Amino acid sequence: MNIGIDIDDTLTNTNEASEAYVSEYENEHPNVKIDRYKLIRGTLDTDELKEFFSENARNICDNATIKEDAKEIIDKLRSEGNKIYFITARSNTYFEDAHKYVEDFLKKNDINYDKIITSHTYKLQICKDEGIDFMFDDGVDTIESLNKNNIKGAVFTSRLNKERETTSDRVNSWNELYNYIQNNSKN
Repeated sequence: MNIGIDIDDTLTNTNEASEAYVSEYENEHPNVKIDRYKLIRGTLDTDELKEFFSENARNICDNATIKEDAKEIIDKLRSEGNKIYFITARSNTYFEDAHKYVEDFLKKNDINYDKIITSHTYKLQICKDEGIDFMFDDGVDTIESLNKNNIKGAVFTSRLNKERETTSDRVNSWNELYNYIQNNSKN
């Protein structure tokens, strides 16, 4: 099977890594309130969000830790013959060479994969093109769109999306992600 995985707040704890940078920025700019959900989703639709992300994207992503059990589950999935595709919104707009940046980050953290796909906030078409069987992303809208188009997937619960309602399944950990694949690959 081809398994698609988002990076920020699915593979990594990006929101937690961003919090110190957001707090510092808001202290320096008292009239600005950074929308954390939009920030992590890459919806940089205000000048403040664009400025903040331009100044801090690399530091935030460099300091994001890998979620518990992610490496082990990815290795297990690959050993079972599955292909791992990292599909991310990270783009050359904020990372000089997004593909190389992601590649280096995964290598530094000893995360194995089969393919990296950058610059995709909206993931439906790329999942169709790549034949993705399962997709895991913290973006509720992303997973709902995929599920409506017969691509199985679950929302990876994060601090920023846990209150958002969804008709899609959720996973709360990498062990749950693995069990979700096992339970749904027979259907």
